[in-house]
Amino acid sequence: MTVHVDRRKLVLPGELLAEGRFEAGPNTYREGDKIYSAVVGLAEIKNKVVSVIALKGCYMPKVGDVVIGVITDYSPTSWQVDINSPYTATLQVVDALPRPIDPAKENIRKYFDVGDVIVGEVIVFDKTRNPMLTTKGKGYGKLTGGRLLEISPTKVPRLIGRRGSMINMIKKELGCQV
Repeated sequence: MTVHVDRRKLVLPGELLAEGRFEAGPNTYREGDKIYSAVVGLAEIKNKVVSVIALKGCYMPKVGDVVIGVITDYSPTSWQVDINSPYTATLQVVDALPRPIDPAKENIRKYFDVGDVIVGEVIVFDKTRNPMLTTKGKGYGKLTGGRLLEISPTKVPRLIGRRGSMINMIKKELGCQV
C-alpha cells in the first residue's frame, strides 16, 4: 500500500493518489489497484479511504439533511422545491401538513406558495428519483423575516468548523439561527 499525496494537498483530476488496498471515496475513481482524483480539490486519507474534498461543486442531497428551499411550482397534492441541487425536491401534502386535506376542495397554495422559502428534511433520495422532503418537525416549515445567505456547498464544512466551533461562535455572536 502506497500513498502518493500528503493529506490536504491540492490535487488535480487524474492525479494518482494511492495504490494498494485502499477504498475509493468521494470524488475519486479506481483503475486496478490505483486510486485517482476525479476533481480539483484537497486529498484526504482516513481509515484506508482515499477521498478528495472538491473545491467547487454542487449540493448532493442525503437522507436526513436539513435543507432550505424555495417553492417553485405546485400541483394539487405537492410542491416543487429548489434546494440548490441538480435535483428539484418534492414536498407532498401528506409530508407537510398535520392533517389530510381534500385537494378538490382546498387549495394547497394557502399553506405554501411559489416564492416561499421553507426549511425541511430530506426523507427519501436516490439517484433514480428526486428528493422527497418533509416539513413536519420542530423548526421546519415556512421561513419569514431574516436574511438568507448562500454558501458554496464545498465551504459548509469550513463554516461549521471542528466539532461545530465556528457555527456555534456565529450563532452566539450574531444571535441568529443557522
